[in-house]
Amino acid sequence: MTSMRLSAFLAGRALARSNYGVAAATTLMMLLIYISLLFLPSLIQGAIDRVNSALVDKLTSNVVITPAGSGTTIDDAGSYLTKIRSTAGAAAATAVYHVGTQVSYGASSGSWTVDAIDPASFGQVFTTPRNLIEGHALSAGDTNQALLGIGIAGAGQPGVHGYRASLRTVHAGDKVSITLTSGKAVTFTVAGIFNDQFPQADGNAYITQAEAQKLEPASAGRATAIYVRTRAGTTDTQEVSRLTQLRGGMKFETSADLGAAVQDQTASYQLISDILKFISLVMAAITIFTITYIDLVSKRRHIGIERAIGIRASPIVLSYVLKAWAYALAGIGTGFVLFRFAVTPLVHSHPFRFPNGPVTLATTWNEMSRDLVILIIVATLAALAPALRSVRIRILDAIWGT
Repeated sequence: MTSMRLSAFLAGRALARSNYGVAAATTLMMLLIYISLLFLPSLIQGAIDRVNSALVDKLTSNVVITPAGSGTTIDDAGSYLTKIRSTAGAAAATAVYHVGTQVSYGASSGSWTVDAIDPASFGQVFTTPRNLIEGHALSAGDTNQALLGIGIAGAGQPGVHGYRASLRTVHAGDKVSITLTSGKAVTFTVAGIFNDQFPQADGNAYITQAEAQKLEPASAGRATAIYVRTRAGTTDTQEVSRLTQLRGGMKFETSADLGAAVQDQTASYQLISDILKFISLVMAAITIFTITYIDLVSKRRHIGIERAIGIRASPIVLSYVLKAWAYALAGIGTGFVLFRFAVTPLVHSHPFRFPNGPVTLATTWNEMSRDLVILIIVATLAALAPALRSVRIRILDAIWGT
């Protein structure tokens, strides 16, 4: 305890008598390093959260049910849906039937998925009907009406992802030709255009099940896939275990299974984050080491006198470690305040535009506390190395500066 008090006294006196410009520069450097340690992982976590939520809300729901084996459709889909909705973990469920493979407008055409939906239940599972930029959503009784994604229509917006591959100039009220799976081409009026801000979802088109049954009577009571939205507190795995008991011959996939290809994109982001984090920590170590080393060189005679009057080496070394902690904690504290109350709100109001949509910062307390501990450890080691070296010099050599 005596050594600790002596070390604290020496560190406090050194800080009070230090060059304030150097102290401010060191604190600023630690502040910037701490923010850099937080920023990229938070941005990557925001991108991951964006992908996960967009997959569930706009593309896959929580659980997707499709026929297993060689089957292509789910028969008696109506009664099956009733059973699914009655399970404890299901919040909503909807069935879709794949009806088309191509959309054309004038001389332009492309291959896109066209599904028949029940607008009411579809809107309970997915947010797509609420993301319209033109026209209106489908209603159950609509015929000869189609809902197109911005990735298909283009809607005269060159800045939209995938615009070059779209029909480019299609707007609500225009007429497009949809080629059915049977090969028949049917003309539809564009009821509305949606923009999910998620490329995988924006390349879809929808018509009503009522229209599909007119064009393909065999589609009545059948579904290509059933999408299930789970209740809060229910995991996808728990719901799958319940659903498997309702009917055999079905294949069950969760959003995590279907989103694996999309989420692979984040692996490269994580690698870049780790590299930059390592560089930031090296910069922190070099900063603390340099400041401590210069301070020790300039005070070598002073340290020799302290040792000559009986102060042991350990309190002197510890005082420099405490001084490094002070710089690190001052930078971390200021950096935390700036990141939490300035950087994060700024990015929230002006999100980054990633290929999968707008991304904000998602910071966790675990990440913040871990980076704090890592920086303290780095500062400790960077201050410890030159301090230990300085006290190994003979007392007379230190006093005489040799």
